[in-house]
Amino acid sequence: MKEEMKENTQAIEDAAPAVDNDEDIDAYIRELTGKTPAKKAEKKEPDVEHFRVTSQIGEDDHKAFIYYSTLLRYKWVLPAFILTPLVFALFFAFVDGKFYSGNFVFALVVLYVAITLIVVIRCQRWLSKIRKNNPKSLHLTDTTLAFLTHSVVNMKNGNHIKVSYDHLIGVSESRKRFILYFDNGKSMVFRKEDMPIEVQEQFRPFIQSKVHKTKMFKK
Repeated sequence: MKEEMKENTQAIEDAAPAVDNDEDIDAYIRELTGKTPAKKAEKKEPDVEHFRVTSQIGEDDHKAFIYYSTLLRYKWVLPAFILTPLVFALFFAFVDGKFYSGNFVFALVVLYVAITLIVVIRCQRWLSKIRKNNPKSLHLTDTTLAFLTHSVVNMKNGNHIKVSYDHLIGVSESRKRFILYFDNGKSMVFRKEDMPIEVQEQFRPFIQSKVHKTKMFKK
């Protein structure tokens, strides 16, 4: 009997230490069952409203958005438009190893005019497409954006469109407007004049924190 009790005591002493935390518990369950424990669903904060703004959005706003998105959304675009003609103009300015200022100026003017025309034509075609497919969107219309904890709601002409911030890939700020870009090619715009300056200061870090960085860099 004494020998049996000693064996039981030794078995208890050799047993694994007590499980103290969640990681130990998960490892213990895996060891016993060979399965990974299901992760507990994270509790989300209630989707409550933090900011609300109403702007009259019309053709001028669409035009400003198109030109901004073409030239200023990405910081490298404008420098590329400026530097590329300079490089090519320098290439055309050298003939037989000699630099001709007349060739340089002529090539520079031609290239800048060509690039400007390309940008203008592209933007006007974009605007014409909107005018053809959805002319009502160019009329001055009250557009309300409600910024909730996990999503933004676009309210216009009695319609409510709710979009999760999981689709938000970029936020831009021009001199007069805030622009939100989503991964489905859509965007939302509102005029800064319709949001008090002190509220803008609170809104900037809030909306920037909602940008889906992974999707933004994939674009």
